[in-house]
Amino acid sequence: MSASLYGPIALDLADGPVSVRMGLDSEGRPFARLILGEGSDQVAISVSNSDPATLADLKSATAELADWGQRAQQLAALPEVA
Repeated sequence: MSASLYGPIALDLADGPVSVRMGLDSEGRPFARLILGEGSDQVAISVSNSDPATLADLKSATAELADWGQRAQQLAALPEVA
């Protein structure tokens, strides 16, 4: 199975929030979602049918993004050189 996109999406995560929602849907089936943003500015990524290896890839990708963000902040804090 591959990822499916339902409509165009653009979200500037800025300072979040990021959350996880798990439970049972209206038909009693378990679900799990990664929620980015809130209210009408929310994107939900369903991971209910994801293979554990795919979720491990997601974890690795978010760690890579966190490292990039930390490096960007460190570079921004450096003094400018003439």
